[in-house]
Amino acid sequence: MTDARDLPRTVTAGDSKEAVADPAALENADGAGPLGRAVDWVLVLWIAALAGWAALLGVVYLPLYIGTIPLPISAAIGVAAMWWGPRACYRLTGSLLAAFLPAAAWFGVSVWLVLTRNAILGSVPFAVATGQWRVMVLLGLGSLAAAASIGLVWGDRLKTGLASERAGPGDGDSPG
Repeated sequence: MTDARDLPRTVTAGDSKEAVADPAALENADGAGPLGRAVDWVLVLWIAALAGWAALLGVVYLPLYIGTIPLPISAAIGVAAMWWGPRACYRLTGSLLAAFLPAAAWFGVSVWLVLTRNAILGSVPFAVATGQWRVMVLLGLGSLAAAASIGLVWGDRLKTGLASERAGPGDGDSPG
C-alpha cells in the first residue's frame, strides 16, 4: 500500500520555492512558460489600452442629457473599467505594477482630456462646457474604484505572503 508521502505532490503557484524541490516545476505549475508570460503582459497592455478608451468614452459622453436633466452615466464606464481592469491584470501576471497600469492609463487619459482645450472654441474645455460637477463625478468615482480595486489586490497579495510565511518551509508535510 502506498503512503500519501510517496505520491507525487501537485505544485501550485502559491507554493514557496523553499517548499518545492524543483523550482522549474513551480515556475511552470500554471503552464505559463516564457511565451505564456509574454502573452500575459500583452494582455495587460491591451487592458490598459481599453482603460484609456473607456476614459475617452467617459469624457466624450459626459454631457449626456435626458430631457433637461444632466445624466453623467458615462462615469459608470470608468468605474467598471477601474474595478475589473486592475484585478484582471493582477490575475494574469501576479504583479502590482500590472494592476496599476490600467488605472494609470484611465486617469492619465481622463485628466488630459479634461485639461485639453477645444480647438474650435479656444476658451472652452474639451470635456464639458458648463457644469464641471460632472467631471468631478467622473474623476472621483473612477479614482475611488481604482483605489479600492488596487487596495484589495494589494491586500490579497499581503495576505498570501503572510500565509506562506506562517506555513514555513516544512509546509506541514513532514511526519511527526
